[in-house]
Amino acid sequence: MVSVAKGIKRNMQKKGMMQKAVAERAGFTEQQLCDMLAGRKVIRAEYMPAISKALGVQISEIYDAGRDGDS
Repeated sequence: MVSVAKGIKRNMQKKGMMQKAVAERAGFTEQQLCDMLAGRKVIRAEYMPAISKALGVQISEIYDAGRDGDS
């Protein structure tokens, strides 16, 4: 199973990026991104291009990093 939130968090950690920076680059408020990562707001497919661009990764890298058992 893939957790998109987990993949976003892992990519943020790998790149040393803070939620605020990722949120601003993706066009969200910090609270909106926080809610998405905490499961309080759905991470819609249409958000993925902006989030991946903000992280500087391909969308597939987010999904790969969010797979169960991936370290």
